[in-house]
Amino acid sequence: MLDLNWYAPENPIGATFKSGILYEGWGKSKDEFFHPFPMTNMSMHYIPQKLSNAVLESGLFKVKQQTINDPEKEIDADIIIDCRGRHNRDKDNYEPLINPLNACLLCRKEGRDNDLIYTRTVATPDGWTFVVPNQDSTSYGYLYNNKITSKEEATYNMMELFDVEPDGDLTFENYIAKNVCVGERTFLNGNRCGFLEPLEATATGFYQNVCQAIYCTTIGAIPRQSVNTYVREEMFRLEKFILWHYQFGSKYDTPFWKYAKSLPFNPDDKFNYMLEKSKGMTNLEIDKQYDPKVSELYGQWSYLSFKNWYENQL
Repeated sequence: MLDLNWYAPENPIGATFKSGILYEGWGKSKDEFFHPFPMTNMSMHYIPQKLSNAVLESGLFKVKQQTINDPEKEIDADIIIDCRGRHNRDKDNYEPLINPLNACLLCRKEGRDNDLIYTRTVATPDGWTFVVPNQDSTSYGYLYNNKITSKEEATYNMMELFDVEPDGDLTFENYIAKNVCVGERTFLNGNRCGFLEPLEATATGFYQNVCQAIYCTTIGAIPRQSVNTYVREEMFRLEKFILWHYQFGSKYDTPFWKYAKSLPFNPDDKFNYMLEKSKGMTNLEIDKQYDPKVSELYGQWSYLSFKNWYENQL
């Protein structure tokens, strides 16, 4: 719809290739393993602010910039989708998600790594770090828990492990709205709806699924309250699958990893079904299942992801 492609002049969102995720130092059995996308598929990294600008400047709809405090009183529309972000939320309408991380140190290193066409996900003593290729630089995000590791210690370890110095930092919560249907006409989406740490990069897919659920209720395909049920169930599946990653630990026997492995992990029936079925499937059988239109999914993951994680973490 935005008429974008990989050619630089027609790629205003800063998209770069993402062929999968390389896990380094996770589990106990391998130094690294790759979570691939099929060779017929290619995902992308992109710069969120550039995507926002591309959408707003596309001319596909009318844009009016205005500070909104009370959407239902200030906006004249049949449907309102509130994407005002994580700040100034009504905390009574949110519940925490189980996750070991709450802080991140950021760095952007000049110079492009042409061989990096995937996300590096590197275990560290304090958590893990994403290494993402940009068009002209490489982004680092050193994720940790500031109740276990001080910012000073995390900074020192980041510099020692990656030879980069952080130029920004943030703290965050992992959460989901108790009700994404607010007032008479408003639905929550984006960080206003929920947030989960970036392992496996689930945010974009989750927010797209929220949009699809909202669309279905606007055309009368599902009841309004079904949106809330679907969105929350989807987020809890993401929470469980991400928690599963930490159950295997890493090459580090540190307070963070002991804490991460201690978090309650209670897979539901569908999780167990997908895992057990994936163990008996060949790669060819899994390839036939990969098409999301015909495959069975748990959240955003097919049998391929279950089989990959289980076999590489034993």
